[in-house]
Amino acid sequence: MLSSILKTVLLAAAVVSACTPPTEPLSNNITEGFGIQIQNASVPIIHNRYINLWSAGGGDQHLYLSPAGNSAFNLTLVNGVLSRGIIHAVINGEMFMTERGDPKAYFQPVYGCNPDTDAVQVELDFVSRAALSGGFICFRSASGDRHEARYSPPGNTVNTVVIRADRPCYEVRLALVPAPAE
Repeated sequence: MLSSILKTVLLAAAVVSACTPPTEPLSNNITEGFGIQIQNASVPIIHNRYINLWSAGGGDQHLYLSPAGNSAFNLTLVNGVLSRGIIHAVINGEMFMTERGDPKAYFQPVYGCNPDTDAVQVELDFVSRAALSGGFICFRSASGDRHEARYSPPGNTVNTVVIRADRPCYEVRLALVPAPAE
């Protein structure tokens, strides 16, 4: 399914020179494996890096930016929830993957524009943490040269625990990318 969506997007991009995303809604189910490239052109240290998974014990996988962790180009979207086999994205301060019943992170695929190439792309728009709508997904520095996925709830400011002035959490676009050819 992702291949057909990407072909449609590329065809649409070839027809027009400026990015004009299609307006039709996308399904919140994507069964063909994909990876996620994060985008925030104003923050070069994280811009265009890929989300990887880092084993955290108990079967949990934490979301870090490449090169930390193991590449993750076999993600799927099931009823709006980012999934990989039996684990799925949840939010408890940070966003991570687990099979436990923590509050799920819900997304909606939407068309967007690549900030570097102006090409149409498919992005995951953050919808909610379980039933709590709003907020956003961001990345902040962790130990070493690693950057981890975090959740910023609606109305959050730099004075809260999740986002600190000395460790800003940068809001990002989550662009879907196909798995590299083997």
